[in-house]
Amino acid sequence: MNIGECMKYYRIYKGMTQKQVGDGICTPGHISKIESGHLHVTKEKLDLFNRRLGINIENERKSYEKLQKDLGMWHDAMIKQINGKVELLKETIEQNPLVKIETLNGTYKLLKARYLMGKGDVQQAAFLFNQFSIKRLSYYMREFDHHLYYHFKGMFELLKGDARDAIILLQKIDAKIYTNFEYHFHMALAYQQMDQHELAIHHGEVSLHHFKETFNFTRCIDAATIQLVSEFTMRKWNLEDLEIKHKELIQHCDNLHDHRRKAILYMNLGNVYRDVKNDRKAKEAFQMADRLSVIPKAIGEGATILESWV
Repeated sequence: MNIGECMKYYRIYKGMTQKQVGDGICTPGHISKIESGHLHVTKEKLDLFNRRLGINIENERKSYEKLQKDLGMWHDAMIKQINGKVELLKETIEQNPLVKIETLNGTYKLLKARYLMGKGDVQQAAFLFNQFSIKRLSYYMREFDHHLYYHFKGMFELLKGDARDAIILLQKIDAKIYTNFEYHFHMALAYQQMDQHELAIHHGEVSLHHFKETFNFTRCIDAATIQLVSEFTMRKWNLEDLEIKHKELIQHCDNLHDHRRKAILYMNLGNVYRDVKNDRKAKEAFQMADRLSVIPKAIGEGATILESWV
C-alpha cells in the first residue's frame, strides 16, 4: 500500500472530504493526485497530513503489511485445519480497521467465506460470494485473489453437490499465479463424484505431493483416501492390498490422534468387505467407525464429506 492509498482509506474512514484534508496544505486536486499515486508527497506535507488525519501514515503502512501476512497465515491455518490458530487469527484480523480497505477487503471476504464453509454455514458463505458480482469489489482484487475466488467458489459448488460446476471453476485456476495446489484435492473429489476415477486419481496424486511438500500430514491422509476409493472402484487393487493400504492410513491416523479420519477409513474398509461379501469383517469395520465418530456415509457411497475437509 502506498502513501496515497493509506491517506484515502483513513480520509474516508474518518468521514473527511479531500478539501478538509488539504485545507491550508494543498488543493483538493492535489489530494486526488496523491491518493491515486500520481503525485509525490514531501516529508513536510506528510507530517501535516499525519496531524490532520490523526495517524502516522508510515506506521499504518506497516500495519497494512502485517495484515497481509495475517491473511496469508489465516488461509494456511485453514488449509492445515489448525482450529485454535484459525480462530485466533480471525479475531486479530477482524479487529484491524484496515481489513475494510478496498485492496484487502476482497481477500478477507473470500477467506471469511471459506471459514464459514468450514463451519457449515453455507448460506452466509453464499452471501459473501454474491458480493463478488459487484464490479467495485472485483476491480480492486489482486490477480491472485481471482484464482482464490475460483478455488473457494469451486469448493462451494462441491458443498452444494454440483461437481460439474466445481470443475469448471477449478479449471480456471492458473497454477503459475496460484500455487496452493490444495485445489487439486477438490478437483479429485469433484471428478470422483462424477465417476471419472482416472482423473480423480491423477489430481489426488498432485494434491498428495503438495501436502507432503508442505508437511501437511493430516491432509496427506485425505488425498490418499480419495485415491484409495477411486482405485477400489476401478478394481486396481486386490483385497489384500486394499486391507494393507487402509491399515497403513489408519496407523497414520493413530500417530496423529485423528479419530475422525480413522472413522472414515474404517467406513470405507467396511464398504470393501461388503463388496466382496465378507459380512463379518464389514460389520466389524462399520462398528469400529461408529465407535470413533458419527459419519452418515463413507466416501465410496457418494456422501459429500467436503465439509470436514474445507
